[in-house]
Amino acid sequence: MSLQRSLLTDASTVHSPEHVRAVNEAAQWYARLQANQGSDALRGQWAQWLAADPEHGVAWEKVERVCQQFGRVPAKVAGSTLARSVQHARARRGMLRGFAILLAGGAGGLAIYRSDPLHVWHTDYATRTGERRDLVLADLSRLSLNTASRVDVAFSATQRLVELYAGEILVTTHPDTRTVSRPFVVETVHGRITALGTRFNVRMLDNETRVTVLEKAVEVRLAQPANTLQLTAGQQISFTATGFGVISNNEMAADAWHSGRLVVVDMPLRTLLAELSRYRSGYLACDDEVANIRVSGAFPLDDIDQTLLSLTESFPLRIDRFTRFWTVLKAGKSV
Repeated sequence: MSLQRSLLTDASTVHSPEHVRAVNEAAQWYARLQANQGSDALRGQWAQWLAADPEHGVAWEKVERVCQQFGRVPAKVAGSTLARSVQHARARRGMLRGFAILLAGGAGGLAIYRSDPLHVWHTDYATRTGERRDLVLADLSRLSLNTASRVDVAFSATQRLVELYAGEILVTTHPDTRTVSRPFVVETVHGRITALGTRFNVRMLDNETRVTVLEKAVEVRLAQPANTLQLTAGQQISFTATGFGVISNNEMAADAWHSGRLVVVDMPLRTLLAELSRYRSGYLACDDEVANIRVSGAFPLDDIDQTLLSLTESFPLRIDRFTRFWTVLKAGKSV
């Protein structure tokens, strides 16, 4: 079955205006959450929308299911199909900003709006929420993608370049076999990280990039101005396009996600849940009353529900769920 057909809902189904409106709102929420990597403020607004009407939960599940199906299509095929859909949608709808994928016609029409550039949708490699992926590049370097990550890989005669648009990657470089050695560079919107024969982790945050060096060293260069600094094994730093943060020690096992674990030491519960929420769809948070409980441990990323259960066994917490998309930890024990 073609991607185009797999994205189409049943055209013979007649949808109510309320359902159509809910699905379009859900699509826009999905796009906003993806574009902003699910910031706490935006997730809170989304949760209020989800709770406002049972139809919203139904619509959200439909949008999420379609997007997951789209994510399983190889990047190059998905990109070309998406480009055709975008061009067609613009011709019909006159959209000059962003783009839309039309999933169904008539009253059942669904559009997923994105403010991201088109190339972000058909990057060379990508992972869905909760997915991790390991790659061996042409030079035998190893590249691992964490949850909800997107990268392009471009090797030329002068450099080996990985462009990170979203999420997190772990890089283990391999000596270049070319006669003229090419630098291995990871680039984000905030700057460039040049490997100095190394293993390192790069994560895109809301407004900055964080790099952690696990072996040897890297050089970090800001986008503007072109200031640089060097990090060695065990060090990490966050930086924006215009400035560096403070160099700190890597005490949180930045690469533990690669083996399916989140390792934390004395982390506030609110922060822990924010980290875990990267690996599952929906809203995951806690009440202010318990937000500052300090947690240490190694938690499995492939079974978030089990992790939450272990927290309720270790602390006076209970799990409050409103559909499978909204989970909140509160004070007290479950009956």
